[in-house]
Amino acid sequence: MQTLIALMPQGIVGHIVFAMVLTVLLHLTRPVYLAFRRQKTGYGVVFNSVTGLPMDLVTVRLIDEHGQTVSSAVSDKHGRYRIAARPGEFTVDVAKQGYTFPSQYLKKHSTVYANILPTARIRVKDYGIITKNIPIDPAAAGRSKVFGVRIALGKNTQYLLAYLSPFVVIAYPLIRGGILPWILYGLYLGALLVRLLTFKPGKPAFGTITDAETERPVSQAVVRIFDAKFNKLKETQVTAGTGRYAFVVSPGAYYVLIHKPGYKRVRLNFPDIKREGFTLTYDVKLKRLPMPVARTNIDTQAPAAPTQNIAYGDMG
Repeated sequence: MQTLIALMPQGIVGHIVFAMVLTVLLHLTRPVYLAFRRQKTGYGVVFNSVTGLPMDLVTVRLIDEHGQTVSSAVSDKHGRYRIAARPGEFTVDVAKQGYTFPSQYLKKHSTVYANILPTARIRVKDYGIITKNIPIDPAAAGRSKVFGVRIALGKNTQYLLAYLSPFVVIAYPLIRGGILPWILYGLYLGALLVRLLTFKPGKPAFGTITDAETERPVSQAVVRIFDAKFNKLKETQVTAGTGRYAFVVSPGAYYVLIHKPGYKRVRLNFPDIKREGFTLTYDVKLKRLPMPVARTNIDTQAPAAPTQNIAYGDMG
């Protein structure tokens, strides 16, 4: 090994070490970057805790304190799943033959995924889509001690490292000079730039109902979703102080009715949902009804609140 290093051109060893340092920096800050993107897309990922690969056809169920399944989903070929949850405490049941959950290998951190679900118990504070990434262990797979050693940095440390590293590592090309160090540094900046450009605000994992005048969240608004073909009620949610709601649906036609006393009713029409696990999480502004005028004794029945219809087209 020493002979091989001696035969290398002068300075090349330093360049190799510099390239390795840049690669490690990108690797250490990758979990927080992936967590940001996945949270903004409104889904979680089920993955193999040993290989880090996404797992398909995994059944994820949300079970309440009475042992009833309140929501379920099956992961797609990319390991993605979506589960709409109401406020409360639940048990997460994850089932795939040959695998176990909760993971004994990964508790809170992963070098591939962040926002890990370490236990089967979960507390949901408001309506929305669960975006926890779920590690599952191969039931009969061995694991060497080498794989058990993982470097996991905190979220704030990863942010700090990502922001400061370009100003620190530039010292090497400034001191050593030459074209190769600057090329490596340029590639590193390019990778950071790609990450920066993809840090775009995405669709949140919930819809928010607000007052059209004050733009404040509306609490105690009743949100119902119906199967449009059979005119059948599928689910009812009542917004909390944040005004949030969320539905996950299968392919088909649906409509959502939103009602709050003192406001116009709103109907959202979704005539053509084509994707499995599609999320209906649209922000809605409720318009207040005009103040009622004094009525005579003959006019004893209040008029029905008008309904505002909003139609959505092909939701592929």
